[in-house]
Amino acid sequence: MKMNMKQLNKLAYYLMIAVAAIAIGSCSKKGDDIPDKADPKMLSFGFYAEDNEDNLFRDYIVSSVSGNAIQIELPKEVDRTNLVARFTTTDNTTVTVSGIPQQSGVTKNDFSTPVDYITTEGKTNARYTVTVVNAADYVWTRVGAYTEHAVLDFKMAIHPTSHVPYFLYSLSNSDTDLRKAHVIKYENSSWTALGGALSSGRVATELAMVFNDEGKLFVSFPDYATSPSQAPIVQSYDGNSWSVVGGGSVFSAAVSYTAMAINPTNNYPILFNQINDRNYTVPRRATVYSHFNGSTWNIDNRITGREDGLIGGIMKAKTVGDATYLAIYNATNPSNYSVYKFQSGLWTTIVDQTIEEGATGIYVRDFDMDVDQDGNIYIAAGDNASGSYKPRVKKYNAETQTWSQVGSIIQVDQSLVNSRYYNVAVAPNGAVHIFYRDEQGFPTVQTFDSETQDWKEPVVLESAVSAGAFISLDFASDGTGYASYLNGANNIVVYKYDTPN
Repeated sequence: MKMNMKQLNKLAYYLMIAVAAIAIGSCSKKGDDIPDKADPKMLSFGFYAEDNEDNLFRDYIVSSVSGNAIQIELPKEVDRTNLVARFTTTDNTTVTVSGIPQQSGVTKNDFSTPVDYITTEGKTNARYTVTVVNAADYVWTRVGAYTEHAVLDFKMAIHPTSHVPYFLYSLSNSDTDLRKAHVIKYENSSWTALGGALSSGRVATELAMVFNDEGKLFVSFPDYATSPSQAPIVQSYDGNSWSVVGGGSVFSAAVSYTAMAINPTNNYPILFNQINDRNYTVPRRATVYSHFNGSTWNIDNRITGREDGLIGGIMKAKTVGDATYLAIYNATNPSNYSVYKFQSGLWTTIVDQTIEEGATGIYVRDFDMDVDQDGNIYIAAGDNASGSYKPRVKKYNAETQTWSQVGSIIQVDQSLVNSRYYNVAVAPNGAVHIFYRDEQGFPTVQTFDSETQDWKEPVVLESAVSAGAFISLDFASDGTGYASYLNGANNIVVYKYDTPN
């Protein structure tokens, strides 16, 4: 059968459509067989304190990586040559640095220069460059003032895990019977009272406050409602209510100076007191310690090597690791101080009745101690070796068992009424700070500079005279610092040491 030209053109047209359809179908089928292109991604990246013990004290995280350049700010004191990074990636992705496989939370790298992380899935790679830069220097910022009550005396302690500051205080009142003990905390820009008054009446100004490893709070004070008056009371807070540890006063004697730490063997308190009672079985002015075993107090214990006749004064105690440290101002002639260490049930004298060469005494108004995580001891004492009573900080190196001076003396004449009282504290990174009232009475902080080996310029927190004798400085385990004092209205004022907002 013959086809005319018109029929032939029509047939050719249909054949072209059929071929095109087959080709399209064939291409579509082939495309269905090709897997999606691999896309290995870094999803998050950071440095965690848990992975970098003794180097980082908080976490620094980029929770959502955007782009291929990752920048993290770390304090300039951090050793960047040996950091462990933690990261997450897309599924089926491997990670290498200079060809070395990386394990999140395990592998160490030198971040003193930018580090390239290569993520790989199949034959597809991506490069992520991690750069560590200096974070802004920490600054002191006023964060709050407690105006609910006028305060006579207070102590501050920082919760070990929440890093929240707590305050034990006695009320300021012309009626001494109303000078009761209270506890508050400062959290999320607000103040919260932990129950009502802890005493039925007046408490003495020797207050003590400490957390154990589990975050349980213990407070102590001489209570005028006991018999005899001013016997020591210890109370604990379980998160909801207060209870008297041991059911009553620790022992039946009036006390003056007080300090408290945690017994590393059982996580209960060790209480240190100076006896101020002529009718007690222990001589007046003797230093004793009591420790709780979970049900009763073991009392009237003595510090090995310290005679009952050595008259004590201000006492400071702290537990670090498996040891408890105690420093005591000795009201002798000349006045001096002693430092002791309690470990494995035994007392060791670190230094006995020491005084700075050329001094004729140390000033009675204040005395302080802190201990870092390596067991190095820092003592702040005001002596007159320079001609007038000025504070100096001395360090005991636990490894070499030697003493050295931290920087120069603090240029504050303690014989002036305004400039009495100070606290020394060591941050987790080892930086030493001293908080004091300058000669105008202004609350002032100085930080030791490891590069110049001397104190940095004083930082005046407030150009106003602080009230009373009581100031406090301490650091949380994440490096955050808190400085607190009483203002002219006898309110507790709190400053926080952290990166700028």
